[in-house]
Amino acid sequence: MRYHCTPATNLHDLIGCDSTDGFQYGPLSSALKTGEELVLEESQVLPLLMVAKIHAVLHGLFIVETEETLRMPPGFRLVLH
Repeated sequence: MRYHCTPATNLHDLIGCDSTDGFQYGPLSSALKTGEELVLEESQVLPLLMVAKIHAVLHGLFIVETEETLRMPPGFRLVLH
């Protein structure tokens, strides 16, 4: 899976958010759930704090809205491109 980053990309974009149809998983949480590779295109435009937050999420992500904890499954890979 690929996601095109911009300087305005934030964790809500990557993790997802609640909507009227329920929780909408973002590319990072979707890749963690399915064990897919996620390529963050143009990741060099992300602020360093955002990159640090992404790396912190990889140690475990608790989604309050769904009450689930996501951890890196076999096959998951994050590529900053």
